[in-house]
Amino acid sequence: MPSSRFQFRALAQLLRLPNLFTAAADPLAGWLIVGGVWTTELVPLLGASVCLYASGVVFNDSFDFKTDSRERPERPLPSGAFTRAFAWTLAGALMLAGVALAWLNGTAALHKALIIAALVLVYNAARKMPGVMGACRAFNLMLGMTGNAALWPPIVLGAYVTAVTVVARRETENAAVRRWVKRLLLGIIALDAALVVIATGDWLGALGVLALLAPAIFLARSLEMT
Repeated sequence: MPSSRFQFRALAQLLRLPNLFTAAADPLAGWLIVGGVWTTELVPLLGASVCLYASGVVFNDSFDFKTDSRERPERPLPSGAFTRAFAWTLAGALMLAGVALAWLNGTAALHKALIIAALVLVYNAARKMPGVMGACRAFNLMLGMTGNAALWPPIVLGAYVTAVTVVARRETENAAVRRWVKRLLLGIIALDAALVVIATGDWLGALGVLALLAPAIFLARSLEMT
């Protein structure tokens, strides 16, 4: 029987645990960009974002099982830490949870969550087009935005993530590229904080977003995911 520590590490890898903080940073930044205040209304939005992101990475490993078995046999599914049936079930449950949590904030958030969910499925089931991943992140930022908000922040974030996704296509060929991709993904938190400052001048809010970088880096290092 695998140890509980091994199982936790495998689950953390399957969920890309450090990167979940980058998912939460997007709607938080969007909320602050439109002048939102720190309130409990943020909780379901952040939860929705984290669940949708987690569903996406688990779907990614489920769809890529054969490729990962050849190129990355150490990953949780090829290594046998979890079954594919478990992964499919977990991914579906996380996606449904993400949509349900968004619904708690109203129909506008629900519609955005449904778009994110659709983009996640298209990205993973089709050709993994970088632009689709960028669109996922753009709508994730918009998940926290209400009213007639400016479109340039989600466009900037979407362009950044699209570029990172293009670079990530080479990560299996070069360990250095893989390390840089992981750092660039964590850099999404810093970009979100910068967008808050540029859009509103709210340095305290930006520091709140940037604070998510600390646990993300800590988990990445402690789980040896850097």
